[in-house]
Parts: sequence; C-alpha cells; structure tokens
Amino acid sequence: MTETVTVLKKEPTCAELVKQQWQQRQEDLKDPEFDWHAIGFDYVEPHTFNDQPEGYWRWQFSWGGPSDELRGYVNEHKELHRLEYWYLDWGDGAFVQVKPDADAWTKMQQMIGPR
Repeated sequence: MTETVTVLKKEPTCAELVKQQWQQRQEDLKDPEFDWHAIGFDYVEPHTFNDQPEGYWRWQFSWGGPSDELRGYVNEHKELHRLEYWYLDWGDGAFVQVKPDADAWTKMQQMIGPR
C-alpha cells in the first residue's frame, strides 16, 4: 500500500504582505499619472463598518481580493492627523501608519483639501 502525503501551502496573511505592498504602492504614487488609475476617492462615514467609530477619506487603488487603499483621518479643519495604508483580502486585513513626511501624506491632504 502506498501512502499519499498532501502538502498544504499556506497563503501569506495580509499582515505578512502589507509592508511589501506599501513599498510597491509608494513607487506607483511617484508617477504623476498614477492618480488617474485609482478606482475611487470618497468619504466613509463613521460606523459604516463594524468597529469603525471614526470616519475617514478613502483613496482606493484596487478592489476585490486583494485590495488596497489609503485612509486619511482628519480633524474639524479637514487637516490630516493620521494616514494608514490598508491591504485587504477576503476577511483579512492589515495596515501600516504612513509617516507625515511621506509623499502620500501630502498627496492625500491635497486631495482632501478644503471642501
């Protein structure tokens, strides 16, 4: 009798991929034409999703599985006080804090601007 061994390949989690994905997205953001490739820019109201007490501006780059986006949290004057890059894939998600000196911070603030 022959034994069969099945090897299951574990897919990397979003937490394992988010830093690498952010590095790649930052390269995209250096291209002035890239802004036109984003699929959306909108405001997500507080409590739209479970455990989401704060609203944010979402700059969405891709959708489905996986997807990625920047989330900009603003004060009452529409000034960024926190920016996060999110990498999401069907029930899994992870983010990295974007530093205020990053080009993405400046671009996001310009997009939010005074409304």
